[in-house]
Amino acid sequence: MILIATDDGQRAHRWQQYVSAEYTVYELIVSDKKTLEICLKKISIDAVLLDKALLGEGGIHELSEIHEIQPETRLILMTDIAEQREEVASILFGAKAYCEYDINDVMLSRVLRTVLADELWVDRKFVSRLLGEIEGIARAQHTEAQQLDKGLSLLTPRETEIAKLVAGGASNRVIAEQLNISERTVKAHLGVIFRKINIVDRLQLALFINRHQQISSIWHQENDVPSTHSIASHKEEKKKDP
Repeated sequence: MILIATDDGQRAHRWQQYVSAEYTVYELIVSDKKTLEICLKKISIDAVLLDKALLGEGGIHELSEIHEIQPETRLILMTDIAEQREEVASILFGAKAYCEYDINDVMLSRVLRTVLADELWVDRKFVSRLLGEIEGIARAQHTEAQQLDKGLSLLTPRETEIAKLVAGGASNRVIAEQLNISERTVKAHLGVIFRKINIVDRLQLALFINRHQQISSIWHQENDVPSTHSIASHKEEKKKDP
C-alpha cells in the first residue's frame, strides 16, 4: 500500500493517478505531520510519498521521527527544488528516495520499484558524497564504541552486573536483594564504578550503559549500513510533465 501525504490537493491527485495503476493507494490529505504519524501507527504502509511541506520547523531532521514510527515503511521525500545537501541529509535521516514535486509518471514508477526492493534512489552525482557521509558516521560510531568498550572493560563482572541493573532503573535495595548482598556493598561497588569510568552519579552511569548498548547494536548491524550495491543511482532527469 502506498500512502500519499500532502496538503496540496493537486499534487495528491497527480501522484495518485501516477501510482494507482500499479499499487493500492491510500490518499491522505493532511496539513501537518501529526495525522501522518497517527496513520503510520495504525496502518501497515509499504511506502509514503511525503511532501516536504508537512515537515515542521525541524525540517529534514524530522524524517528520523517519522521513520522510527514504522521503520519498514519506505519514505520518499518530495520537494520543490532538489538540493544536494538536502538529498544526502534526507537519506541519512531515513528516506529511501528524494524527488521533485513535478517528477513524471515513468520516473516515479521507477522510484517506487527501487525503494520497494529496499534500495536507495539517489542521484548519481551525490552517491560518492552519500557514501562518504555514511563511512564518516560509521567511523565515528566505531570510535565511540571502542571508547565505551574500554570504559566497560575496567569493571569487574560484578560491577558490570550492578551497572546494568542501575541502567535498568533498579534501586540499591532492589539490586541488593537480587544479588543477595547488602545495600552498603552495592553503594561501595557504585563508588568504585563511578571512579573507574569517571562519572559522578547514577544518571550518568545509566546513560553510559544505555549508550554502550545502543552504539554496539548499531555497529554490529552491518546490514543496516547502505553499500554501493544497495544504492540505485540515476542520471539527473530533465524531462518533466507537459
